[in-house]
Amino acid sequence: MKEKSERLGRSAVLLAAIGIVAKLIGALYRVPLTNIVGAEGMGLYQMVFPLYTVLLAFCGGGFTNAVSRVVAKYTARGDNASAVRTVRAAIIPLAVVSALSAAAVALLRNAISGLQGNTEAAIAYLALCPSLLFAGGISVFRGYFQGKSQMLPSGISQLIEQIVKLFLGLYLSKVFLRYGVRFAVAGALIGVSVSELLALLYLAVRYAVSRKRAKRYVPVLALGTEASAEFAPERYVTDRELIKELYSFALPVTLGSLVLPLTQMIDSVLVINLLMYGGAGRADSTALFGLLVGPVGTLVNMPVVIVLSVSIAYLPAVTTAVERGADVSGITRDAAKWIMLFVIPVTAVFMLFPDRVCAALYRRGLTSDQLAVASNLLRVQAVGVFYVGMLQLCTTVLQGYNKAHRPVINLIVGACVKVALTPALVRLFGIIGAAGATTACYAVAATLTARSAYKCTALNVSALDALLKPLAFTLAASAAFYGTVVAAEHGQIPSLWASIIGAAVFAAVYFGGIAVSGALSAGDVKRLIPRSKK
Repeated sequence: MKEKSERLGRSAVLLAAIGIVAKLIGALYRVPLTNIVGAEGMGLYQMVFPLYTVLLAFCGGGFTNAVSRVVAKYTARGDNASAVRTVRAAIIPLAVVSALSAAAVALLRNAISGLQGNTEAAIAYLALCPSLLFAGGISVFRGYFQGKSQMLPSGISQLIEQIVKLFLGLYLSKVFLRYGVRFAVAGALIGVSVSELLALLYLAVRYAVSRKRAKRYVPVLALGTEASAEFAPERYVTDRELIKELYSFALPVTLGSLVLPLTQMIDSVLVINLLMYGGAGRADSTALFGLLVGPVGTLVNMPVVIVLSVSIAYLPAVTTAVERGADVSGITRDAAKWIMLFVIPVTAVFMLFPDRVCAALYRRGLTSDQLAVASNLLRVQAVGVFYVGMLQLCTTVLQGYNKAHRPVINLIVGACVKVALTPALVRLFGIIGAAGATTACYAVAATLTARSAYKCTALNVSALDALLKPLAFTLAASAAFYGTVVAAEHGQIPSLWASIIGAAVFAAVYFGGIAVSGALSAGDVKRLIPRSKK
């Protein structure tokens, strides 16, 4: 069991590490793209993504976790045949839904963009349509590998997406810029579609190779007594039962994955029109919305994807423990510690130094006024990073206990709060009000989901190690950062380099304090270091 825990911990770190690299590439992509198309272009770019994210959820958003859970369940029971048939049971209906979604967007692109207040986004929708065809297959294959606790294929597919999008998307946006901003945005989105296709091809080939190897070694392994037990399930599970089990889990998860994209889609219609109603022009309103969901949204999503990677990696562990009647408190304790050790300092940096973060990344693509707005948006949304960490941890616990409907209900409540607050806050505070409504959504959803998780099981989270110590050393590191930056700039060091030096001091103080205080023990780290087999 100890070896299993260590392997799962290493899987979490592997997926999180690859997620960091992939998200850094994504952030690197947004910076030059912002410099190419400007704030208005980023507004067009981001106008299409709320609806796109909604359709991605329909095309398989909930199936990654659903397939992962079902595969992990039957693998734990020794029924590998049912685990494999789960892929076929999931992928066929998703292929049909993906094709219908792509066709609908292509046909209705002009009406959709007109409703959002800017018909120039129509060509962006058309460029993004092909990627919907590949979404279902990517979700299923990633779920299969994650259910087998094989995180590397999912991670590599993410890297393929980001690298292709980076190089091809930027190249096409530069080529098409001569025809206008909307064509430059379309070029960037063509890169997204191509990246999804290549990621799907990689996962399909990797799956075919893994199945071929499994078939080759099954007859040999079956000769051993221990191995033969693995291939002797209690009873045969029919395809109908697999489909029923998949959809009973996937539907609430899909509904949950739809909640925030739907609210973002409402934002894409509501916020721009509210800003225009308040006196801003169409271009300015689009640019402000672009700042909220483009540069600032990218920064906020960077820690979110890492937290999500850790949660995904721990989901099969929670599921396996529940199926075997084992205690899950140790698993949740480890997951909570790693998540909180990460989100607390990130939240503090975004709250205390948003101007330096935004200036370091976007000073060439945004005006000084736009940088000031982006900094204020980042400060407001920073609190949401902490609540997202709590939300993902508790959602993983509830999904492992097959109670995926609870986070969905809580997200719906949070989304209703957001939609209710947005008109009033935007009228009072402009685009800053929209950021405040988003933060309120995460706060409400995370609080309710934490309550649901505690009713299900004791999370066994150490308040001292997971909250108080990280908070104390974050404050110390923040003070060290500020002092270093002031001293560096007083010594005539450029602002960018002063921020980089300050960031290095921040990391040294924070991680040094965590190590010395015992918040992160040697045992915690040792479980995440792969050991060579003798």
